[in-house]
Amino acid sequence: MYNCYHEPKVHDHELYHSLNSANLFGLLPLGCIGIIFNACALICLYRPPKITSGVFVFLKAVLILDHCQLLATILYALLPQFCDSQYAPHHTFYGVCMLERRFLRETLPKIVMLINTVHVWTIAALSAHRYWKISRPVKSRMNDIPRRAKLILAVLFLAAVAFRLPVFLLELRVKLSPMLRITTDPDWTEVIGPYRMIYHSLLDPFFSNVVPFIWMALFSLMTLHEVLKSRDFSYKLIATEIGGRTACNACRIQFPLLPARRKSDVFRQKQEHRATISIILMILFYLAFHSLQLYTIFRKWHLILNDECPARIDYILTQVAVWLSLASATVNAFVFIAFTNKLRKYVRTLIRKTSRTLSNSSDPPLSPKTTATLVVHQNSDNIFNI
Repeated sequence: MYNCYHEPKVHDHELYHSLNSANLFGLLPLGCIGIIFNACALICLYRPPKITSGVFVFLKAVLILDHCQLLATILYALLPQFCDSQYAPHHTFYGVCMLERRFLRETLPKIVMLINTVHVWTIAALSAHRYWKISRPVKSRMNDIPRRAKLILAVLFLAAVAFRLPVFLLELRVKLSPMLRITTDPDWTEVIGPYRMIYHSLLDPFFSNVVPFIWMALFSLMTLHEVLKSRDFSYKLIATEIGGRTACNACRIQFPLLPARRKSDVFRQKQEHRATISIILMILFYLAFHSLQLYTIFRKWHLILNDECPARIDYILTQVAVWLSLASATVNAFVFIAFTNKLRKYVRTLIRKTSRTLSNSSDPPLSPKTTATLVVHQNSDNIFNI
């Protein structure tokens, strides 16, 4: 089993250079596009709607984790490739690359694993939160406060850190000579022993991919079922409690909602519709883009059961799965922008300003007499213009 340790940089130079070229011309543009679109989505979410609830906390957390995932994956894939060419003291980035070789080359992959774990479980928690809010009565939905969502995210982060602690404590070690640096321990990273079989071959793929995948799929189906079962999320008249009992229907008819309250409830209803559609789309995109990653996990289990070593196609499929995960983080930005409903407003404002500029530059200036005549004519013809 020790002979199955295979690293393209050491054992297959042709595959290593092919993967580096693919990362340079494929992964880097995709990651830059994702960062730009996520920055636009972050600007759109900078001023959230007036209704504050837990869903906005989850969406902002997913957006920030998308940024972290894109940046960390790009650095993990391209920074070692760039620093391989900066090996002499006279090179421009020799000092920066020495820091990368000493501290980041072995720790950055572990940080990427931690970010991916927090990211996937945040989306899974968002799917469960959406189902809880849709399936609960209207009055219970009012109790969806941001503090509860922040507490859930804090618990998820601590659980992910606890799950990834063996990766940092066992696989990494600090060396003091000849200089301070962080390296890996071959006994924990190269030899396929009980630790690698249990943690990296069973626990890691099971709790980082399989369980969240099934979790999101089930809660998405249950959310769609609730949407089809009760098609109105309308915030109708909320039952008031008198002496611990719910008011009767006659009291509801006798004391209807005020116009301001009704307007607020209609706005909240639109936000609930938009939030439900956006979250379901985001989860569906995630499931679609990460299906290849599930295949690579099942392929890994197949190789272990048959006592086989990975082939070239396995490394290529793993690389494509990384690209698709970045594409999923990029698509999330469009979902966020559509959720805030600000992209349409920006486009409308841009079109309106552009049309005004073109009309003012093309039309000849009108005299005051002609302008007054036109205004009176317009008001007399369109008396019902709103």
